[in-house]
Amino acid sequence: MKAIHLFRFKDSIFHKIPYFKEDHKLNSDIEGFDLLTIEIVTEYIINTYDDFTFENTSQPDLLLMCNNAQTIIEHYFVITLDDYGFV
Repeated sequence: MKAIHLFRFKDSIFHKIPYFKEDHKLNSDIEGFDLLTIEIVTEYIINTYDDFTFENTSQPDLLLMCNNAQTIIEHYFVITLDDYGFV
């Protein structure tokens, strides 16, 4: 058995944390940030078989694995206009 990390953003599962810059990650409580646009990426730590390959696993199977994760961590990212290519 081995532990893997899967990341969910919106309705997709990724093997690596998607899209966001590390310097946009919030490291404090998100209360009081009502005026900011915040996206949440959920990390799932899952024990799986040694021969598991992300690329050969269907999205429904990945979602099922995430639903059975032992550890779940939410990452919060502040989104700015330049993240969307508007600046």
